[in-house]
Amino acid sequence: MDSKTQRTAPPNSEQPTPPSFEELAAQQGVAPVEEFEALLGRPSPEDESAEEFAAKLREWRREGTRGVSPQ
Repeated sequence: MDSKTQRTAPPNSEQPTPPSFEELAAQQGVAPVEEFEALLGRPSPEDESAEEFAAKLREWRREGTRGVSPQ
């Protein structure tokens, strides 16, 4: 490596140490999750079924593969 490609820090400059995940969580007031199921939420009666979701996803993908029409 030649002298042009070497990276050096400017003299007397110290990089601050980034906070740990625990420190960031404490700063943001985030508490640990007690039960994983709480993250999943509860399905509402009007939620679509897995089959309906899969059909909608296939439809969206087909729409994404169509050519863009000139304007």
